[in-house]
Amino acid sequence: MARYNILVTGVGGQGLLTLGRVVGNAAILAGIDATIAETHGLSQRGGSLIVQIRLGEGESPLIPRGAADLVIGMEVLETARRIIYANTNTRVAMNKFLWPPPLADYPDLEQVVDKIKETGVKLYMIDANRISENVVGSVISANMVMLGFAYAVDEGLKKLFDKKHFLQAIERVFRGKAVELNKKAFEAGYEEGLKQT
Repeated sequence: MARYNILVTGVGGQGLLTLGRVVGNAAILAGIDATIAETHGLSQRGGSLIVQIRLGEGESPLIPRGAADLVIGMEVLETARRIIYANTNTRVAMNKFLWPPPLADYPDLEQVVDKIKETGVKLYMIDANRISENVVGSVISANMVMLGFAYAVDEGLKKLFDKKHFLQAIERVFRGKAVELNKKAFEAGYEEGLKQT
């Protein structure tokens, strides 16, 4: 199969690495070769973070600019910064969450969204933080809401995975009560994504 490229972007503390682990485990369960490259930077302090996931056989773990099939954006500004990895066929599943750095003069959410739309990508937005709060009582599972949402809106993921692969991967990555909570978050994101397809 041709490699399928997923770029996950956001800031430290949003669960991007965990999201990457879930996709990696889902790939193992589905029998798909996967490479995952993480760029941490100052991610532990709320800094920029990207996770590059390449599904299928190949050498390089890094996604070339313009070659992402799917971008999962946990934060609006970081999604805009990484839009160079997208092309007009790329689906962008983005959390409607803007977290500008303190003491900085940044554009508002609508301005950033408009700039992303100008690139011609297929943009889908969801308030994953709010959904996570409603389902599990905090924003901690917004990453699984986003993964479920992305699975619903992206045909490429549906061709590669059954939904059960992600639910089983959640069982591998999380422990205790977190397993069912994150499954609920995934399902809530998935249901919201179906409304947008």
